[in-house]
Amino acid sequence: MKLFEQNNIHKENKERVSEATFIPVMTLSVIAITFLVGIWSIKELRDYKIDVNQLEQEFTEKQKNVTVNEVKNAFKYIEYLERNTEKRLKENLINRVDEAFQIVDNIYKRNKGKLSEKQIVNLIKDSLRPIRFNYNRGYYFIDHIDGYAVMNASSPESEGQPIMDLQDARGDYFIRKEMEIAKTKGKGFFEYYWIKPDQNGNKQYPKTSYLRYFEPLGLVIGTGEYMDNVTRDMQRQAFERMSSIKFGKDGYLFVNKRGTPLLINWEHYDNADSLANEYHISLPITDENGDTTYFKDLPSILVNTENNGGFYYYDYKKPNSDEIKRKFSYIIYFEKWDWTIGAGVYLDELDNQIAAKRSMLITELTTELFRILSLSTLLIAILWWRLRKVATGITNNIEEFSTFFDEASKEHVKINKDRLAYAEFDQLATLANKMLDDRESDRRKIIEAYHEIQTSEEELRQQSESLLYTNQKLEEAMQELKSAQVQLINSEKMASLGQLTAGIAHEINNPINFVSSNVQPLKDDIDDLIKLLDSCNDLTKDFESTEAFQKRVDEINELADEIEINVVKEEIKELINGIEEGALRTKEIVLGLRTFSRLDEDTFKSANINEGIQSTITILNNKVKKKDISMEVALQSDIPEIKCLPGRLNQVFMNVINNAIQAVEERTGKIKISTSYADGDDYINIKVRDNGEGMPQAIIDKIFDPFFTTKEVGEGTGLGLSISYGIIKKHGGEIMVSSKYKNDDSDEVSFTEFSIILPLVGEDDLKNEY
Repeated sequence: MKLFEQNNIHKENKERVSEATFIPVMTLSVIAITFLVGIWSIKELRDYKIDVNQLEQEFTEKQKNVTVNEVKNAFKYIEYLERNTEKRLKENLINRVDEAFQIVDNIYKRNKGKLSEKQIVNLIKDSLRPIRFNYNRGYYFIDHIDGYAVMNASSPESEGQPIMDLQDARGDYFIRKEMEIAKTKGKGFFEYYWIKPDQNGNKQYPKTSYLRYFEPLGLVIGTGEYMDNVTRDMQRQAFERMSSIKFGKDGYLFVNKRGTPLLINWEHYDNADSLANEYHISLPITDENGDTTYFKDLPSILVNTENNGGFYYYDYKKPNSDEIKRKFSYIIYFEKWDWTIGAGVYLDELDNQIAAKRSMLITELTTELFRILSLSTLLIAILWWRLRKVATGITNNIEEFSTFFDEASKEHVKINKDRLAYAEFDQLATLANKMLDDRESDRRKIIEAYHEIQTSEEELRQQSESLLYTNQKLEEAMQELKSAQVQLINSEKMASLGQLTAGIAHEINNPINFVSSNVQPLKDDIDDLIKLLDSCNDLTKDFESTEAFQKRVDEINELADEIEINVVKEEIKELINGIEEGALRTKEIVLGLRTFSRLDEDTFKSANINEGIQSTITILNNKVKKKDISMEVALQSDIPEIKCLPGRLNQVFMNVINNAIQAVEERTGKIKISTSYADGDDYINIKVRDNGEGMPQAIIDKIFDPFFTTKEVGEGTGLGLSISYGIIKKHGGEIMVSSKYKNDDSDEVSFTEFSIILPLVGEDDLKNEY
């Protein structure tokens, strides 16, 4: 039976290679191009939405800043006007009265001795009566010091009449007040209520007047102004300034009073009632939280908001147009004038910008899409031609191999490689020819290998049992070694802690003794003070006579002198300061001991190396004091935290610094501890340097070996630096030592310096990350 007979029988039911490769590849290409175009289009649309949102946000934020600045500037100007109303009023009144006084003085000096006083007074009246100022509201009045009116431009009928008993709406005799000021000060201000000229009714309004006394003729010259008129002048000035402000495309300032417009579209109205209508008063507006209110209700809302202001949205007609557009305004309430001041921006400008952005995007999308589709069509055509050619070649080569395998199943033949189109099929043909040549040889080798495998299986089984036994013994030995290592480390820890116990107890005992020794003197001083206070309390009792009371006071003074009250107060301050110093010192020692005592933590965490070093120095402080040596600490302040085992590193610092203390001489010993870090480095450097006698190279070579020590028997275990070396290696760091040994024949200074380099991220922590 032929090798491919079954395939030839069902050949008509299967796909050809050309169909299996050409159609899927072309289909996937079209799908891929469509998918990429779709992704690109989605990305462009998303970018468009982001740009639109950003444009809207930037436009809104920019316009909000502009409106807020304009409104706040207008608000500040109004505040300035209101704040300076009284000042400007008084300055104006002083200037007016000074001018009138100068006129009176000139007339008097020119006519003195030529005319009678009555004639001079008539000249003065004729000069001042027609003068008007302050929008024709202001005029001068002249009263005589004897209490009758000389000139009154608004009420000529009162001239020559007595006025001393005139009262205002509050019942004040304001003319008497005027004359009192003239007689005592010669000039000054006085306030009262009075009727406005040419008004209907007898309603009186607050008024401020200024006067000067012209003594040669006994004349009191003055003028005044009604406060509401002054306020109205300030408001008119504010309107004139705000009506000239324009910003943006259609931006303007507006002012409402309980919904009634006072300033709108760059025009202000003195008679606001003429513009009052239901549209403005009931115009609905929405704040940034979506709550709706009306212009007439804004004052009661804004007065409770931050800075008396906020943003509101509403629909309103554009200037010089009947179009109603959406806009937002920033509005502030000025409570003293009951004004609602604001400025707004129409949002249709943003819509125009978004529409332009949309049009530009559509044009770009259309152009890019046409370009992509054209390029994709060209690529698909080239791909179709190439795939067609490759598929035809592959089909012919496969048919050649089919014929070859059919013949090779019956006899030893070789395929002709010259009839193959591709290099891959040449390699396949070479392998097929070699396969036929080696087939018989391989069959024999397989039989021989089968017998060898049977023999080797038994040997492998025996070796496997031996390896399992050996592995078990090694694991037991490893567990024993780890147990011994833990015991040695714990022994070293206990030895270090044992050496520290006496020092820490002595260090804590000093401030405790300082506190306890101050307590008894403090109690004695307080008893004296209590005794003095009890005596002072007796003064609250009733005494039979002043002499008894004074006697008791003298006794208390004698008691105060006896206990030296001033000395007691200073002594109490010193005792309390001493107790506080002792408590702080104890707290510092306990805090350092708590920071140092994290020896059993076995989890990498962020820690500040400076804190660990400082806590170690605090614990070893007693040894430093005992040997009377100097210790310089130079810890870089901006050193970063590192990932480490803080307790283990504290044990390293303890071993290295303690060795340095033991290595230096009493009173002359010097130790310097420093940390350093440079921006961009991934490690920190810790150095401990002492001026001891140093170590020769032979000792340096063995210093990190377990159980090696240069100390006397019983003074050291030889494990401190060995354990420290292992802890630093566990962190992925380095610990190095350099030393200059003391030599009597050399003038060089001896020293020993340990340098510890620690990475910012510990080695075990890096393993956990991966």
